[in-house]
Amino acid sequence: MTDLVISVHAAPITAAATISTRSLLALKYAQAALALGHTLKHVFFYQDGVLHAKLNQDQQLTPVAAEWVLLSQKHGFPLVACSTVIENDYQLTPAQLHAAYQLGGLTEFSMAAAQAERVVQF
Repeated sequence: MTDLVISVHAAPITAAATISTRSLLALKYAQAALALGHTLKHVFFYQDGVLHAKLNQDQQLTPVAAEWVLLSQKHGFPLVACSTVIENDYQLTPAQLHAAYQLGGLTEFSMAAAQAERVVQF
């Protein structure tokens, strides 16, 4: 089976506050790959994808982001949000982020990608 790294660049919701198609597609792809016996080594959230880690006013995640957390916990792969994008583009603090999402950078993503058989971007 294949070792995978997924890079999610799409926000979890659209401007109309509905689930983003690309974000949901990334989640469904990961679920299907795991069900087929592939190994997910790392999920990296970049650009607008870092918003998966952001808590709303009620300290909750969007439904897609919460599903990523459950999948990560079940299969033991890290959820890594780009710290540079979070800090520079969105000015978010660690208190505004869910604890299941680790902060990391392109170095962590590059290292994971170099060890994976496949990298898939959404």
